[in-house]
Amino acid sequence: MFLSTYSLLKTIFSFVIVICPLVIFHELGHYWAARWRGVAIDSFSVGFGPALYQWKDKRGTVWKFCPYLLGGYVKFLGDADPSGFTTTDSHSKSSITHKRPWEKIVIAFAGPFANYLLAFGLIVTMVITVGLPDVNQPIIGKVSTASRAKGLLFPKDKILEIQEQKVDSFQDVLKILESTPLQDSLRFSIARDNEVVDVELKAPASPTSREVWRGNVGIVPACTWKKNFYGGYFGNAFEVFIQESKKPLELFKKSNVTQLSGPLGIAQQARDTLEHADFGTVLLLMASISIALGFFNLLPIPLLDGGNILLSMVEWVLGKPLPNRLTQALLWGSILILGAVFLYSSFKDLEKYTIIQSILNYIRH
Repeated sequence: MFLSTYSLLKTIFSFVIVICPLVIFHELGHYWAARWRGVAIDSFSVGFGPALYQWKDKRGTVWKFCPYLLGGYVKFLGDADPSGFTTTDSHSKSSITHKRPWEKIVIAFAGPFANYLLAFGLIVTMVITVGLPDVNQPIIGKVSTASRAKGLLFPKDKILEIQEQKVDSFQDVLKILESTPLQDSLRFSIARDNEVVDVELKAPASPTSREVWRGNVGIVPACTWKKNFYGGYFGNAFEVFIQESKKPLELFKKSNVTQLSGPLGIAQQARDTLEHADFGTVLLLMASISIALGFFNLLPIPLLDGGNILLSMVEWVLGKPLPNRLTQALLWGSILILGAVFLYSSFKDLEKYTIIQSILNYIRH
């Protein structure tokens, strides 16, 4: 029991250390853009739920730290709720309702932009301090503690073949995992301690026909750092930034929600990285999550910044805001959609734990 509690606390602590700076920077983007456009700010919250600690500054903004660290918000004068999707009547010139549509777009866009800006800064820091990452060798760097591969695959294992297909790089690994249905067992040929070892991962119980092994093995490539490289720090950092920026876009283009990670999956990844990786890998993980956070918030869905941008664009075209009744309906529809995605991704994360697999197998049989 003590070990389980200790493990849970480590996972929560890792999530806070990795995610909190990204959330704060995102909300600061909104905050500074709103200040620039003369919008009064009622509250700035890190996390959701009742405030654990709060104070009011000289401008009247209430700064809050809340227990549910799944995000945050900045509530402007004129907002009916923290989502910013519905508004109330306000006669103050500093209300968000009195700002022009392009100003609202700038304020909504500033949060995701801050995430991309932070990601680039983290990557520049990584390149300057430790070098360029090389993660393309087919060598396992770490195995997640919640992975199906735990106890079968180990750090420093070199992957020679998967499904009897030769592997020369970690990109080859990902391509094979992408094309292998989760319904099939996964066969590895591994070089370990000067021996070739065959390893088989069994398919989980009742996977869907669309699910593949990519994202379900729980291994991360070993990372080495190139200290000597051509070009300047910023040019090389920009190349890494572009590579990382393409990842959420590729996942979105494939429309494969089975590879989405929920808060539990992100927390587990953060814990594994903080426990086993070096400083550069931690920076790269934070940059990757920051980009994903920025991308996700730009989706044109109410409750997200992209939804507010779309709403302001419609207002710009029509010359007037949409009726509150319609925005309320859109808001509740998006709550249902995002809630379903959250529950699904969290369930997929839980399924990776051995104890949860055992319970599900017992229920299904």
